[in-house]
Amino acid sequence: MVLEQLKDGAQRQLQVFDEGTRQLTLLLCLPLIDGVFATLLVTGAVQNLTDYLLIALTVFSGAGSLAVLYSYAESIEEAKSMVLKAAPVLVVGASLIGLVAPVYDQLFSSQTLSYTAALVLMVIAGKLAEIDPAEKVSTTTVLVTGLVLSLQSPGALTLSLGYLAPAALTALTATFFLYVATYLTNMDMELGYIRKGSALVVILIGLSVAGLSIPSELGLVVFGVSLMASLA
Repeated sequence: MVLEQLKDGAQRQLQVFDEGTRQLTLLLCLPLIDGVFATLLVTGAVQNLTDYLLIALTVFSGAGSLAVLYSYAESIEEAKSMVLKAAPVLVVGASLIGLVAPVYDQLFSSQTLSYTAALVLMVIAGKLAEIDPAEKVSTTTVLVTGLVLSLQSPGALTLSLGYLAPAALTALTATFFLYVATYLTNMDMELGYIRKGSALVVILIGLSVAGLSIPSELGLVVFGVSLMASLA
């Protein structure tokens, strides 16, 4: 119900935006609407500053968001305006997801949900890398199937504020990155490098969620190298 309310509210808000801002806002909010972000929160993928950065840079404000931003904005000021208009929708939406995420934790088996999150991230990585089989797989279908398989009998459902700060901080980090990226609006960037770098980072996050020991700093190094390559 909350996800539906969020979707309806976002659609009403999008009606007052120009086309570019609507596309950017919709793309930024997709992980909130399809349940991916809530799943990442409850499976421990968003716990510290490094996690905030990696999720913000790949799941939210990766190559797709940059492509929309640079495609529609003809100047730095216009790009800034787009980001500032989209930011409140993303932050408020992420905060709402942070509030209801504890329900996920109580309704679903955390171990099964972790494997589901890892599989969803692999599909996302495949789409970022433009691998044909991954393009044919719906992340929503994978997620819903995983949720059904991990469903358990809960006790009394309770809400908590435990996921609110990580959710809001991740959204704010994504917004900050996009705002900084507006200064590169007039530069000739090769977004393919960012897309492939993001795919590698998402794979690393997925492996970590699945239980493998992956140095958290490795993802930042990979994304940093891909960003520098895109500017070369």
